[in-house]
Parts: sequence; C-alpha cells; structure tokens
Amino acid sequence: MATYWRLNADVTVAVSAGRAVFLDIAHDRYLMLPPPLNATFIEWLGGPAGPMPEACLKALAARLGFEDEDRRPAHPVSLAIPCDVPGTMLPRVRPGLGEALGVAAAVIRARRMLRKMPLRTNLEHRRSALERPARRAANRQATAVKAAVYHAVRHLAPVRRVCLLDSLALVDWLGEDLDAVQLVFGVTAYPFGAHCWVQTRHALLGDPPDTIGRYAPILHLG
Repeated sequence: MATYWRLNADVTVAVSAGRAVFLDIAHDRYLMLPPPLNATFIEWLGGPAGPMPEACLKALAARLGFEDEDRRPAHPVSLAIPCDVPGTMLPRVRPGLGEALGVAAAVIRARRMLRKMPLRTNLEHRRSALERPARRAANRQATAVKAAVYHAVRHLAPVRRVCLLDSLALVDWLGEDLDAVQLVFGVTAYPFGAHCWVQTRHALLGDPPDTIGRYAPILHLG
C-alpha cells in the first residue's frame, strides 16, 4: 500500500528517495524544495498532525501561491498498486475495424482536449466517470479485454504516444467499463521522472509492473 498526501485541492506530495515531490494540477507542474527545507518538510510530514513549518510555507507560497489556510495538516491518501499480482498481462484480442476507429477517435479527442484545456480541467472532465458510484459489479474480464483492444490498435492512431494522453484516452475508451478503474500519477526523484497510468484494484491495464514499481504515486482518481 502506497501513501501520498494532499495539501489542498490542487497540490499533492509524494516522497521518493527521501525527497518530497509536489504536484500542482492547477499550474500543471512538479517541484521540489531545496535540501535543507526538504528535511524540515519530511520531518513535519511524518510527525504528529500540526501546522506546516513557517519556512516551508513561505517557500511553497513563493512557488505555489500557498496561503495561511494551507498550513493545516497534510491529509494522507492510501493507494494499492497491483504490481505484484500474478496474471497482470492483458488477454489476447483480435480487434475489428470499428474498434480501431473508436480507439483512434479517443486518442485524437484526448489530444485535442489537452491542447485546449489545462490539466485540472482535463482531470475534472474524467473525475465524474471514474468516481461515480458503481451501478453494477465490476466486470474484470470485460475491462481487461477492452483495455487490450486499446493497446492492440493504438499504433494505428497518427498521434505520438505520451503517457498522460494515452491514459486519458484509455479512460475515455473504457467508457461504461469504468467500475473500479483508477487513473494514477507517479513520480521519481532521482533522476526526476513522472508517469501516468491506468489500473484497476486488481491489475495494471497496460504498463508492466517493473515500470510502475519505480514510481511513487502522487495523485489518483477513481
């Protein structure tokens, strides 16, 4: 079980290799504090609940626009990453032309939305589908098959692969098969890296476990 922390509606933080990495979805950016402040922040994050240290608050105010109300304790968020679950490979499929066209349309639409709207708006657009109450029991096999179709024909869409774009497009493509599906962002501090992927609570929907295992989750929807 992994843990990250929510500082306010737009900012979350994860710890990777002893460094606190911040994600600000309002401004679509990641950042880290200087080493001395990082040690102070990590100590606060792992200590008893209390207001953020003044020096850390000032540094984040300069970088993220934090205010006094953001001094409140960080809220921990737990997330299971199914990297060690056997049988995470997607099933073999034989997609038809209609499915190939549908996947291409989802990819092109996701690219258009990312170009026209900020990250926060793109995430809010998918949040209602990912976090809606389940109307029926999740069909693991149907979700896996539909994800497999996406990956089998993705190369036919004339759009370069990018993890964020493809994760959003996969969420859109899954459509009604979204029960128990999660959109996850992760980071590494050394060297810095960021990744986005789609999973259920039982399996990764495309990414190999050894890739995902390198990242500390910093945000998820679903």
